[in-house]
Amino acid sequence: MVRGRTGVAPDPTTCSMLSAFRVRRRTAERVGVGRVVLVGDAAHEISPIGGQGMNLGWLDAAELGPLLADAVRTGEAGPWPSYARRRQAAARRAGRQAEANMALGRAVPDAVGIGREALLRSVLTLPTSGALARLYAMAWA
Repeated sequence: MVRGRTGVAPDPTTCSMLSAFRVRRRTAERVGVGRVVLVGDAAHEISPIGGQGMNLGWLDAAELGPLLADAVRTGEAGPWPSYARRRQAAARRAGRQAEANMALGRAVPDAVGIGREALLRSVLTLPTSGALARLYAMAWA
C-alpha cells in the first residue's frame, strides 16, 4: 500500500520503531491558575493522528505568547479566561477531528475498505479538496 501511494517500498525487516495508539481525549479542568498556564498535552490530550495534538500545542503557545508579553509589561497576572475558553474550544474541535480521522483509518472488512478508499479518492478529486486539506491541517485553529 505504501509503495502504491508513494513509490517507496519500505522493508519491514529493518523497521526499528513500532507503535500503536488508541483514540484518547482528555482535557484539564482549568487551563490556568494564577501564574501557571497549561498548553499542549498538559491542557488537552488528543489522539496523535495527523499531528493535530502537536499543532494544537503550538497554536496554544502562539496565542499565549502575546498575553505573557503584555503581562510582563503591565504586571497583569493570569489566568486569562478568554484564552482558556478559546483554546479549550479548539481542543474540543481538534479532538472530534482526530476521532473522525482515526475512524477513517481503522481496519475494516475488505469490501468496506475498498468502498471507503474509492469514496475518499473521489472526494479528493473535487474542487473542494483544497478546503478539505486545510480542514485536515487545522487551518481553522
